Amino acid sequence: MKYYRFNRSSIDPVQKLRKLSNLAERNRLRLLDSFYFENQTWGALHKAWKGYVIAKNKYEVERMEYYGGVIQKLERELGLELSSFPELRINQLGYYENEKMSNR
Repeated sequence: MKYYRFNRSSIDPVQKLRKLSNLAERNRLRLLDSFYFENQTWGALHKAWKGYVIAKNKYEVERMEYYGGVIQKLERELGLELSSFPELRINQLGYYENEKMSNR
């Protein structure tokens, strides 16, 4: 899969501010446990998938593992079904187990 499929069109910062204020006026912003808004987390998830695809095309295993962990973390925050990465041997519980061990 080519990464150009994930490119977004550039949005003017003024448009971003208008969109954010419009969402706030309509009470459509949801703050997550990480203190980021839901739409910001979706944007980060989009960028993480883009980074993963680029790393996979270049076969950069370390970057693929990094983005795989980030993707699972963001999916967990959003309450989505976790992606598994069998080529990296990261299953759906892999990131959670690594987090528990690093917090000790």
